[in-house]
Amino acid sequence: MNALVIGGGKIGRGFIGQVLYEAGYQLTFVDVSEPLIRQINDFKQYTVVVLGASQKEILIERIRGHLPHDPASIQAFSQADIVTTAVGPAVLPKTADFIAQGIKRRYAERITKPVSIIACENMAFGSSVLFQEVKKKLSENELEFCDRYIGFPDAEVSRMVLPISEDADNPLGVKVEQYMEWIVDREKVKGDLSKIREIKLTNRPEAYIKRKMYTLSGHAMLAYLGFEKGYRYVFEAAYDEEIFQTVFMALTECGEAWCAEYGMSREEYALYVATMLRRFSDPRLEDPISRVAQEPLRKLGANERFIGPACNCLEHNIEPVFIIKGILSALFYRNPADQQSIMLQRMLEEDGIEEVLQKTCGLDRSARLYQLVLKAFRADNRIKPAAR
Repeated sequence: MNALVIGGGKIGRGFIGQVLYEAGYQLTFVDVSEPLIRQINDFKQYTVVVLGASQKEILIERIRGHLPHDPASIQAFSQADIVTTAVGPAVLPKTADFIAQGIKRRYAERITKPVSIIACENMAFGSSVLFQEVKKKLSENELEFCDRYIGFPDAEVSRMVLPISEDADNPLGVKVEQYMEWIVDREKVKGDLSKIREIKLTNRPEAYIKRKMYTLSGHAMLAYLGFEKGYRYVFEAAYDEEIFQTVFMALTECGEAWCAEYGMSREEYALYVATMLRRFSDPRLEDPISRVAQEPLRKLGANERFIGPACNCLEHNIEPVFIIKGILSALFYRNPADQQSIMLQRMLEEDGIEEVLQKTCGLDRSARLYQLVLKAFRADNRIKPAAR
């Protein structure tokens, strides 16, 4: 069995790559980084260090890599039994050209073996977003072929992955938490995924995708609030009682909305939150606050981890008091080393909070959340950029 992993970074190697390798797949990575592809083909293996009750090491062997423009990468696509992406939400649409080329090759060669293309990204409905880009590049016949033999099932994935160390003998090695979650939309699957025991198929992908997205508000809040207090790692913020209580209350609001929206039990969500908070507070991972806090403009988006659950709360008559504290923490994130943080502060200074709430957060001036955030922002004692 062959697996094509688009994106040979830490998630591609430490999560997707490990799971597929242990299921018996031959791994081929495709990545735009020439140095990374060179390392993959030079070392041909890497180690995944799993941090659990007892540490264990998993050797991933016989790997290979190609650049997207290498003809061998399209050949690998045509032979793949499963294709995944792990490139990041901003880069995902850019993979559409390569994927469309791969589909065209399968169509030209009449390869009717079904295959699923799964976007394993930190975003909602990544595979659906990807398909909308891919379909623009296919002919009517190719699109019909795609509909019959190629699936784009949405997925929810979760696992923390970090490099082992900068001076490791093999730079491809990663360390990961023991926890992992990979939930896939059963209805859109094409091909046989039964040998991948870590994949959980569901008929309700939206519920699980939203559950993760809502909980990510807590992860981001730990980073933004921790940055304000000068912490370096997320686990340090999680051990700060004031921050922890604020995050916990925000996640409680998220949970109330999620349970009301999808008819799930509070006990199920409470268990999930407890698991997430245990992960976030694990000192062995040394997850940098700068990594989790990055891209505040994206995180403040209309369907993202703050605005999404806050709007959902209001739909169910739940006041998102603590989620709004999270929104403010993102708005006040001032990190001169983070490009989006610089852009956000410039937008606040030049356009004002009203424009940011409309253009970045997608909130209409008449929306209740717009009014609540605006009022909270104006009442906040933190120093604000002066709008011109």
